[in-house]
Amino acid sequence: MKKIITLLLTAIMAVGCGNNAQKGAEPQDKPWQEIKPAEIELNPLQMIDRDWLELSAGKEGNMNLMTISWGSIGELWGKPVFIVYVSTSRYTYQFMEENDYFTVTHFPASMKDKLAYLGRVSGRDEDKVAGAGLTVEFTGLGNPIYAEADLAIECKKIYAKQFDAELLPPEQRDWYERSGTGIHTVYIGEILHVWKK
Repeated sequence: MKKIITLLLTAIMAVGCGNNAQKGAEPQDKPWQEIKPAEIELNPLQMIDRDWLELSAGKEGNMNLMTISWGSIGELWGKPVFIVYVSTSRYTYQFMEENDYFTVTHFPASMKDKLAYLGRVSGRDEDKVAGAGLTVEFTGLGNPIYAEADLAIECKKIYAKQFDAELLPPEQRDWYERSGTGIHTVYIGEILHVWKK
């Protein structure tokens, strides 16, 4: 009898602990595995500049994503951070301004054509997730990541500031004027969660 009661109590405790764990920010669909920011194995320059990443902001039913090849990962104010740059001319800009969180996702090399598509097309004009054939998932905090990704980083905005055109080097000022691209805003996000497959 003692054995049965002990087994029942153990099972109840395990179920209780499992429910509490799911209330966190872990994506509901496995095979995601949470790791610490320091355990990210990808080379930052390879990951950002050569592989590209998807930056996403918003919640279910009102979100957007864009391909990025500018960014930084490191530490600031004693926190692990991911820094992204978004032009005021990009549709994602409004989502970055309106939301407290953003996600950055990395995809296998076989997905590069989809990332190129996501960089070419605006969410103003079409459903980019459907167009790229991606499967959106939402973290426990309600932020979008993608089933096809192999790394997902969830961040809380802790600082945002637009570049001051007067302080830019002349060649960068000229580039903005020639390209017609809106000046970028720098968003610093504290890394809250990292998941890999």
